[in-house]
Amino acid sequence: KTTRKIDKALVDEIIRTTDNFLFDCDGVLWRGHGIIPGCSETVHKLIKMGKRVFYVTNNSSKTRAQVVEKCIKFGYPAQKENILGTAYSSAMYLQNIGFSGKLFMVGNPSMAEELDSVGIKYTGLGPDVLPEGHNSFDDMVHFQKEWTPDPEVTGVLVGMDVHLSYRKMIKAATYASNKDNLFLATNEDKAFPHEDHVVVPGTGSIVAAVKTPTRREPTIIGKPSSTMFDLLHETHDIDAKRSIMVGDSLHTDIAMASHCGMRSLLVLSGIDSVESIETVKKSSHPDSAQIPDYF
Repeated sequence: KTTRKIDKALVDEIIRTTDNFLFDCDGVLWRGHGIIPGCSETVHKLIKMGKRVFYVTNNSSKTRAQVVEKCIKFGYPAQKENILGTAYSSAMYLQNIGFSGKLFMVGNPSMAEELDSVGIKYTGLGPDVLPEGHNSFDDMVHFQKEWTPDPEVTGVLVGMDVHLSYRKMIKAATYASNKDNLFLATNEDKAFPHEDHVVVPGTGSIVAAVKTPTRREPTIIGKPSSTMFDLLHETHDIDAKRSIMVGDSLHTDIAMASHCGMRSLLVLSGIDSVESIETVKKSSHPDSAQIPDYF
């Protein structure tokens, strides 16, 4: 698969052949707490030209309403109908498959709010740590012997959780190890794009803490899975061949575009770079799905 560097002729071609522009958020529209220069003007111009714009983010720590609020704060036109995040998409997925049990959720209040909106029951929200003074592995073993799994739990959903603890990992892994239980993860992003010289681990780190001991792979809701695009297609009748995914991650944004039959544009303001593309191409088993059409 070839990838081409954007120039004016390519821009004209993309505009002519594209009706729908799907933008990732972190690392594409903004980075950390700052807007990426020129992006807001580009989005406004696309909408003025009659193009449909959608924001598709793997960030599970925001509801659609919260993403709208952030978009407007940074000058991006937005409404809930043109936003897809993994908190909302997870709730929609569960509703669509008719899930009627209770989830053990490794997650956050935004995920809880989206689950509440469709009537999905859950447990696990918030801190779950050993009592003060009980911090040895022996204490954890004692907890393990005393704890009894909730028989009503028939599924596990893992997303961003700043309260991840060893105790919570034990519970999630126990429920997920039951092959009869549903096992979902919002996404497996390795890290968040960030302005400072600090590594901010992504949800993939949390998912790994649950799936590794269970030796079981979860169903992934976010990119690179096609689930979020499928939701867009159902609600907005989007034609993949007339759509382009604009993202900063080869593993998530670009791969999802390939899986869904869309074209893709890698921007160099976030996670991956031109060198990343070359690394994929030169690997012993190159994954063509991670090679963008344009950069």
